[in-house]
Amino acid sequence: MKDLINKTDSITIGEIVAENYNAAGVFRKYGMDFCCGGGITLSKACEKRNVNADELIHELEKLGNGVSGNNENYLAWEPEYLIEHIIETHHRFVRNKVDEISAYAEKVARVHGERHPENVEINRTFKDLAREMMDHMEDEEKTVFPLINSISTKRKSGGSVGSDEVNELTGQLQLMEDDHEGAGGLMEMIRQQSNDFTPPAGACATYRILYQNLKGFEEDLHRHVHLENNILFKKAEKLVGVRK
Repeated sequence: MKDLINKTDSITIGEIVAENYNAAGVFRKYGMDFCCGGGITLSKACEKRNVNADELIHELEKLGNGVSGNNENYLAWEPEYLIEHIIETHHRFVRNKVDEISAYAEKVARVHGERHPENVEINRTFKDLAREMMDHMEDEEKTVFPLINSISTKRKSGGSVGSDEVNELTGQLQLMEDDHEGAGGLMEMIRQQSNDFTPPAGACATYRILYQNLKGFEEDLHRHVHLENNILFKKAEKLVGVRK
């Protein structure tokens, strides 16, 4: 990850994380949104957060040129394989965790809500987030992902892609990115409500487990949205000749 000093006005933070997922930790340190807000340039991101660009670039360049944090080069993956990975890894994670976290949030709000009313808000916000994500994932699996796969197959076989398919895909991708923005906003609210997932001194086990689970849910959401917004959807746009 070299020569960033000459690319600050052209490279986006999403592209940087797509090249090396370890950069996500650096952006997170400076409060930069690399998933939902990954489409802005490095210079604009620094300006927005009042961050010294030279210091940030120095930290990024120390990461070297490795691929993503789990040694997977997602940029090299075909759209079909990316979709399978997203469903099996991130969609499954959400479906497995939603009921568990909801039960913890409900209990903590009921038992501790009077003394710590922020947990009532956390419970309410997580319910909204869970509902939005479940609906969103169903839309992706029933409509968006099959459409991407269909167009990808046609491109590989030399078949033609109709204007109706192009228009539908571009419209669906925008809807999905809007959904991601909404989910990211709700997750940020939970982070603020929970004081950065920090339970009060003397918190019971359920209280601590809830906050640990919420932190893990946020980490997965960031990787999940990053894989879609900054990698899969960019590949889909190239399939239909769309550039952003």
